[in-house]
Amino acid sequence: MTIVSVCLSPGFQRSVVVDSLALGEVNRLKSVDVDVSGKGVNVTRVLQRLGVASCCLSQGGSNADELVALAREEGLALHLIPSSGRVRTCTSIIEIGHRVTELVEPTPAVDAPCVDAMSEALRAMLPSATALVISGSMAPGFPAGYQAQLAALAHTAGVPVFLDLQGAPLREALVAEPAVVKINLSEFVATFLADRFQGGEQSGPLAETEISEVVMAAVADVSRRYATSFVLTRGAKSILLLRSGESRVVAVPELAAQEIVSPIGSGDAFMAGMLAQLLKTGELSNDRLCNFDMLENAVGLATACAQSNARTARPGFLEDSFVV
Repeated sequence: MTIVSVCLSPGFQRSVVVDSLALGEVNRLKSVDVDVSGKGVNVTRVLQRLGVASCCLSQGGSNADELVALAREEGLALHLIPSSGRVRTCTSIIEIGHRVTELVEPTPAVDAPCVDAMSEALRAMLPSATALVISGSMAPGFPAGYQAQLAALAHTAGVPVFLDLQGAPLREALVAEPAVVKINLSEFVATFLADRFQGGEQSGPLAETEISEVVMAAVADVSRRYATSFVLTRGAKSILLLRSGESRVVAVPELAAQEIVSPIGSGDAFMAGMLAQLLKTGELSNDRLCNFDMLENAVGLATACAQSNARTARPGFLEDSFVV
């Protein structure tokens, strides 16, 4: 049995490290790494690092051979559907101890045969799937509501669905009654409560260390509308668990600022760690994911994975010293 992760916007991730970025000047890099990336790819990578069988379903392009070669080199299980266009390259400029700057290329459009083949490939994988993860944005060319369609296929097949989406794609996919939705609190608010709370994580009520009663009541009310569990992360702050109007706040171990190299991929590492722990304890099913104790236990490993990833320069990687 395998956890299938769908990535509809894959790419190469070029991670470069520099002492300090000087705009308009020649910058000499200390190191350069190029990896297969994309949210769903990162989830599969971390799951495999944790010893969990996983495969990422994604699309290729005219330079897909390069993706395949990189995946093979690291032992990454990647199932690519042929597509036109050239797979994008995104660049992370990491100034150790200072900041991370991301340069994100536009995603090339997929063609109709790719869309049809993606759906058929997932249908073929579901009978042997332990769970389906759908995370991140999708390339132009995929029809509106496509992620919801994939979630519905899994729901019909009795395979638990885990989502890391936001906005309209999340609202549409909730019809499939996913087991868990994992996003950050600001994304949740932007998706369901944009008319009530402004400022995101940088200002306003969402920037506060403690979640205010007003925000807590509002997000709990949203959770009553959907048959799913919400795991809402808040960066270095506490994590909020929600289901059917009930809530629980889970503290996050402190991670010193000087330990952080790059946060890119940490959310995906969190998802993978949560899945791995739920699988290990036999709780990976649609009908059992309503117990906060189960989720809180899984969030412990999830947080450890996210923090380990943040201490590395590459997306979806854990430290060599990381021990489950």
